[in-house]
Amino acid sequence: MFLRSYASRVPHRLLFRTFTTMEYNISVAGKTIPVKAATADIDIKPVFEFQPFKDWCAAFDKELSHSKDITLNSIQIQSIDIFGNDKVGFVKFKTDAELTETGKKVPGIVFMRGGAVSVLIILRSSDNPEKGDRVLLTLQPRVPVPCIKMPELPAGMLDGSGSFSGTAAKEIEEETGLIIEERELTDMTELAYGNTWRGVYPSAGGCDEFLRLFLCVKSLPSKQIDELEGKLTGLRDHGEAITLKLVKLEDAWKESPDAKLLSSLALLDALKKTGKL
Repeated sequence: MFLRSYASRVPHRLLFRTFTTMEYNISVAGKTIPVKAATADIDIKPVFEFQPFKDWCAAFDKELSHSKDITLNSIQIQSIDIFGNDKVGFVKFKTDAELTETGKKVPGIVFMRGGAVSVLIILRSSDNPEKGDRVLLTLQPRVPVPCIKMPELPAGMLDGSGSFSGTAAKEIEEETGLIIEERELTDMTELAYGNTWRGVYPSAGGCDEFLRLFLCVKSLPSKQIDELEGKLTGLRDHGEAITLKLVKLEDAWKESPDAKLLSSLALLDALKKTGKL
C-alpha cells in the first residue's frame, strides 16, 4: 500500500540534542532545523518517533529539495497528547516558515494526527431488491462540533501498520459489528489519485490528516439489514458509544454534513462516470 512505500522513503536523518540549550535538531533538505518545546515541562523526544511527524519531515524534505519557495527556520512543539497505550496520539506545533523571495511569514500552525480511513458501506437486499441501496452510518458524540449524535461514515485512525484496507476492515467490525473481508473493500482514493496523493485532505490549512475513502457494497438478507438500525456498537471500554443508522443512498447527502460521506459520494459518482467503478 502507498503508506508503506511512502514511509520507506523516509531518509535516515540526524537527530541530536544540544545540551547547552536542551533543543533537538532535525535535518530537512540539508538544513539543520531546531525543534524546541514551548515550555520546559514538555518532553518532545517522543515526537520524533511519531510516524505522522516522520512522514511530515520526509514530505517537507522532498518539497524543499525540489523548490526553494519556502524557507523553514524552526519548529516549536506546543502540546502532546498521549493515548491510553502510551503512544503519541496528537501533536500541536508551530513552524517558523517564510516565503524565501519576500521574507513574509507563512501560516504554520499544525495540529498533527496522521491519516485515517473511512468506509462508505452500501447494503443491498439479497431477497428484496425493491428496497433499494442503503448506506450505513454511525451516530456518536462529537464534542468538538459539538453534537451528541453526529451521523457519519465508520472511520478510524491509521495504526501505523501501513495497511489501509486492513485498518478499514477492523474499523467496520468495531463500529458496526459487520465482518468484512479486505477483498470486499475498494480504495476509491487509490482509483482516483494513484500514488499522487496520500488521500483526501479535509483541513489542509491547519491539519496534516488525510483520509483514505473506501467503498464496500454488500448484499445481505433484508431482515439482517433491518436489524442494524438502532443497533448499539463500539468499543465501550474505549469510550465509544455508537448507534447505527440506515439511510437511502439517494438521500445520504442530505442526511449528514459529514465530509467523509460527502467526499465518498462525490468520488463514487465520478469514478462511475469515468468507468473506474
